[in-house]
Amino acid sequence: MHTPYEPLTPEQEAAVRARITHNPFIASMGIQVPTLGLGYAHFVMPFQPGLANSIGLLQGGMIAALADEAVAYALWSLVPEGELISTVEMKINFLAPVRQGPIEAKACIAKRGRTISLGEVEVWEQAQLVAKGLFTYIHLQPRPAA
Repeated sequence: MHTPYEPLTPEQEAAVRARITHNPFIASMGIQVPTLGLGYAHFVMPFQPGLANSIGLLQGGMIAALADEAVAYALWSLVPEGELISTVEMKINFLAPVRQGPIEAKACIAKRGRTISLGEVEVWEQAQLVAKGLFTYIHLQPRPAA
């Protein structure tokens, strides 16, 4: 998946990176975000032995979680301030094992809808495609304060 993307304005990039900075999962996994674009995100996660399964491979849920985060942040670049998003469905195909990492998730938004959006992601370990996913998100309005 080679998707050209439009760069974010400095303000848009700062807003998305502020969300990333305040995400405890991203921080605890040591995830780096080298590239953001309009409807695009590139995330990199190191292999951590504590995230391996019983045969020493990166556990599939970690691959899926990285993929979900990458697609979500590709979508955050298209979401106005105050609107919320939440994953409602994910389909991921695991195509090869991850033995040492790091792994890279490259995500783009295929359709930004008013209520539902669809994103695609590929996860790579060096030159090997290890997973491909399709993710659906719902757009929510914030609840009024009680």
